[in-house]
Amino acid sequence: MMTRSFAFVTDPHLDDAFTRGNQVPAREDLLLLLQEIAGKGIREVVIGGDIGEPSSHTFLFDALKAYTPEYKIILGNFDKLEDVRQHYDPPVMVDGTMCYSEDRDGFRYIFLDSSSEVLSDAQLQWLEQALKTAGKVILFVHHPIVEIPVWLDGLQPFRGREKIKALLLDHRHDVHIYCGHLHITDQRQEQNIRQTVTPATSAQFIKEATEAVVDLSYFGYSIITITGDTVTTEIVRWERNR
Repeated sequence: MMTRSFAFVTDPHLDDAFTRGNQVPAREDLLLLLQEIAGKGIREVVIGGDIGEPSSHTFLFDALKAYTPEYKIILGNFDKLEDVRQHYDPPVMVDGTMCYSEDRDGFRYIFLDSSSEVLSDAQLQWLEQALKTAGKVILFVHHPIVEIPVWLDGLQPFRGREKIKALLLDHRHDVHIYCGHLHITDQRQEQNIRQTVTPATSAQFIKEATEAVVDLSYFGYSIITITGDTVTTEIVRWERNR
């Protein structure tokens, strides 16, 4: 039976005001994770957005080429397409956004651009077509689709996500969503949707807080393993002082 694993790494915020202001060694942390992922024999990585300042992009893509021969990029709300396209050529553009999909091993992998924080009609139409598949779906998107009762989800939501959720709920098979944005760890299910919010590569927010309270104690990533038609998810945490 076929088994394949890949990693989801999100929100490194390289060189930006968030990591610099909190004295997070963002470049070093990202390299640690990429080295660990490669050491586990995982050759594929999806970067989940909020990469960081354009000055960091050469560093990021050099590191990806060194440790992960196969990688995909999705954009977050701090990313600009024109900056990323200098290093990464997206397979498909939809209404000026980086949306694309691929079929592998009986699954459809969908990469959805939420960098504008709003879903356009063209993106929705594209997604509706992309969901017309007999297979299970794995959706990568920076913002959560299923609502989470935390302060940041209300402050910076992906507008139009209720339309996405309606399409996903209509899908005949399971849909696995992998996202970031919130700098927390969260897994929840709503009918056929299974959503994993992966901890940031940079720093976290205290999940229960009602305002921005930074948690510097750990950072992490997710490992997604496909065995036949089964999807399992492992959230890996790195304690900062280990």
